[in-house]
Amino acid sequence: MNIETRDFGEVEIDESTIITVPSGILGFEDVKRYTLLSPLGEDTFPMWLQAVDSTEPCFVVYDPMLIYPDYCFEISDEEQAELKIDENTPHRCIAVAIVPDNYKETTINLRCPIVINTRDNIAAQIMLEDYDFKYPVYSSNNFDKGA
Repeated sequence: MNIETRDFGEVEIDESTIITVPSGILGFEDVKRYTLLSPLGEDTFPMWLQAVDSTEPCFVVYDPMLIYPDYCFEISDEEQAELKIDENTPHRCIAVAIVPDNYKETTINLRCPIVINTRDNIAAQIMLEDYDFKYPVYSSNNFDKGA
């Protein structure tokens, strides 16, 4: 199917890539269907989490484990039920980025990651207490040392 995107115009996506977010994303609770776009190559970050049914919202996202290798958290029983996951379910975690004019100042939100059940394409945003809202992507300790 074809969708209209915020940053890439019209793109064709496979309907099997549509991710359902039953509770929505903070501030966008009414938007339930998204897809991950990988303009830099399959599974290459940054990616874009693009709403399927409109051009907004669209979020630039990163895999927080690539930037902060010690990142870990527990998913509550309620969140596991919403995501339909257990310890054997394949899943991934993404973090929403804030990309200012100077991209070297990009940060990711480690406090509110989005967990995706990759088997069933169901996602939920998890709220954590122990992490920062703005963690730098391009620092001397992170994956893009040349940036």
